[in-house]
Amino acid sequence: MLAPVSFLAALIIAPLVSSAAAILACFVIAWRNTAETGTRLQLDAQTDAMVFALRDVAQKATAVSPAPRVGSSRRSAVKAG
Repeated sequence: MLAPVSFLAALIIAPLVSSAAAILACFVIAWRNTAETGTRLQLDAQTDAMVFALRDVAQKATAVSPAPRVGSSRRSAVKAG
């Protein structure tokens, strides 16, 4: 908007306006997120569900056998051959 009047003024004010817009956007996002979050009991239930899901994944990961490890003797056999 200021470029036709003064290019230097536009260069000086543009970073200030963009920073102010970014700060305003942060406040809007934070306000929206606090309005969408529920009560303490809902947050505790969500946390419990997430912990249960992570423990289930960890149990399934330990049930699967790991890949066979290649020992150093095989490497030395390849180098010698």
